[in-house]
Amino acid sequence: MRVAHLLGVLLGCATSSLVQGLDNGLRVPPLGWSSWYGFTQNINESMLREMADGMVSSGLHAAGYEHIWIDDGWAIGREPKTGHVIVDPVLFPSGMANLSAYVHSKGLKFGIYTSKGPKTCLGYQPTQPPRPGSCGFEQVDADVYAHEWQVDQVKDDGCGTCPQHEPFAAMRDALNRTGRAIWYAIHSSTTPGSPNATVANMWRTGGDLSSSDFDMWVNRLDLATTPTQAALAGPGAFPNPDFLEVGYSPRNPKGSPRVQSALEQRSMFTMWAALPGPLILSADLRPNAECGGIDSVALQTLTNPEVIAVNQDVAAQPMRPIFRAAGLEVWRKPLADPHSFAVVFFHRNTSSLLDSASSVSVGNALSAGSCQQSLQFDLAVGTTAPGPIRLRTNTTLCVGTIGTCSCCNPSTSPRLGLVPCDKDDKSQLWACPNCTAVGGGIVINTGSATPHDMNSGPVCPNSSGNDILLYPQQRRPNEFFSYDAASGTLRTGGACVGVTPPPRPPSPPPSPPPSPPPRQISVSWTQLGLTRGTPVSVRDLWQRKTLGSFTGEFNAMVDFHEATIYKFSVA
Repeated sequence: MRVAHLLGVLLGCATSSLVQGLDNGLRVPPLGWSSWYGFTQNINESMLREMADGMVSSGLHAAGYEHIWIDDGWAIGREPKTGHVIVDPVLFPSGMANLSAYVHSKGLKFGIYTSKGPKTCLGYQPTQPPRPGSCGFEQVDADVYAHEWQVDQVKDDGCGTCPQHEPFAAMRDALNRTGRAIWYAIHSSTTPGSPNATVANMWRTGGDLSSSDFDMWVNRLDLATTPTQAALAGPGAFPNPDFLEVGYSPRNPKGSPRVQSALEQRSMFTMWAALPGPLILSADLRPNAECGGIDSVALQTLTNPEVIAVNQDVAAQPMRPIFRAAGLEVWRKPLADPHSFAVVFFHRNTSSLLDSASSVSVGNALSAGSCQQSLQFDLAVGTTAPGPIRLRTNTTLCVGTIGTCSCCNPSTSPRLGLVPCDKDDKSQLWACPNCTAVGGGIVINTGSATPHDMNSGPVCPNSSGNDILLYPQQRRPNEFFSYDAASGTLRTGGACVGVTPPPRPPSPPPSPPPSPPPRQISVSWTQLGLTRGTPVSVRDLWQRKTLGSFTGEFNAMVDFHEATIYKFSVA
């Protein structure tokens, strides 16, 4: 039984008027738009009104999208006497209540942002105002959100600490006491599956998606689909792998080499829909957006009613894998109709980006038998980046034979996903305490350090280029680095990581490798939990076409990086 519901049972009619946390009538994932991924802190009242207009005029609202969610960058302080949060009067001259009223007038819902600590994530940056978080002001903020601004959803970020109480639970209870049904989303900084994941309608399961990249979102999907997360998921409670990267924004304009193909965007939408996860965009919704916005192809993906129906199915049950091998996957998702279920075929076949990296130059030379700290990485993967991305870390490289270094124990080492200029991801800070440097190999490993600001200052000279993804302790070739003193390089399986290499003339861009061919993926009735002779009607939800009746097994040809989705209905 859920904690908030249990409180209602124990207290009886004394709490009958309260919204009961996770049991607040909000049963399916939200569909809408958030400002963060596409625009970060570059928000203002005028553009948010235009986003609301664009959600309606584009047809997205008619398809079910309704949330306009403001992220970090709007608060600049607190009133000394009341503690009320102060809205930036330059960026929001009409005030938040008027903006909320405008959004509601369009038939949409209005969302706001805060963070669990004394400051928001942006508030910890030296170039930003001291933007206040909600620590110690949970009830003050909740009352303003509910009663003065008519807020419909709250995102509570994970930056900072609040030692006087558990801040997410405090905000949940404060929202409950307002009596308004408010969708509550958190970005927990604790281990996924901790109690924090049960106090909200939606909880983040990994770091921010910082680029439109297939490998990155597949990693975030993996974190959201673990058995632990599936056990927590259900009506009104959803693991959140992050925003949908469908369409285009100033951060990832159409035509940029950083942007996924239309097929990859559709695959991401498919997996998010079936998860089920929030379908929250961050593309530019305004008509004739310079970055490309929501073009006709993206709109076709985003408004498919049959795929959206899977996401919004009232049973709200998580998809679970029934087959995973050689980069091919089959997932099954129960539906409210007991005679039907959704099946996803995914030709994933993904590898770490470092497996195909050209080079990564490291600011400090390395040698076997030593540990170098505070390294500066200049990323120059391939030739798509117009300039290097500097990744500053408080880093220690563990230099030693695999298994000799205590920090490299697979049973205790967390996975690392390093993302350029991600402002609050703990994996940006690496640590390898008590390492024994004996030579023979180098393992890069992450520790439990505090967040490090990656969004300000000269460490991020631009926002273009590719990302580094490292996954320690998965026994992949790219995890293990050997040092060649003669050439001054660190080498992985199939990739060379240069250590302070000499300058070299630019080389012409290599021809992109051909994509692997489509693969046939098969699923048997036994794998689906059906009797072999049972006739099943299969409907392709992307084609919106019934393919016929099948018995025994079903086969699908799936392109590289494609996810297809079908509805299976037992006759």
